[in-house]
Amino acid sequence: MVDRTLNNSPGFTLLELLVVITLIALASTIVLMNTDILDDFETNEISSYESFITFLGEESALKKKKLAWFVGNNSQSVMYLKEGSWVDLELQKKLFPEINSSVTFKDSEGQVFSFIENRSLPFMIFNPIGHSSGGIIEFYDDASPVNLVINQSLQFSYILN
Repeated sequence: MVDRTLNNSPGFTLLELLVVITLIALASTIVLMNTDILDDFETNEISSYESFITFLGEESALKKKKLAWFVGNNSQSVMYLKEGSWVDLELQKKLFPEINSSVTFKDSEGQVFSFIENRSLPFMIFNPIGHSSGGIIEFYDDASPVNLVINQSLQFSYILN
């Protein structure tokens, strides 16, 4: 009789290799998807505002917190409501859309303001259940004003003036 024994060499099984490859593929997919979204925010276009507003709506739902986008005083920030006070969410600056001085905002209360005006109230508020306060962003596209209207269900529409 022939006695066969397996070498007890340290190695990986096929199942272990498949699990590692699957995890690497999943991680790289997540990284690639997130960096593509970040590229949208670096331009002063309607699509960058849409992407950012959608991002804030989803972030509010995921974090289960009421978020607010503050625009004015030559800056913008995102804050969340904690015990009746707004607290800075500390997002990276590259996440915010680029805003030029000709863009105007109209909040849900009907107040119109620009990026450079002093303002302490949020432009939009996002609730964790998927609703927002809504608002309007006015651009100038080829010298013609275009209004990006955001309703309370975070749906977008355009009005050409």
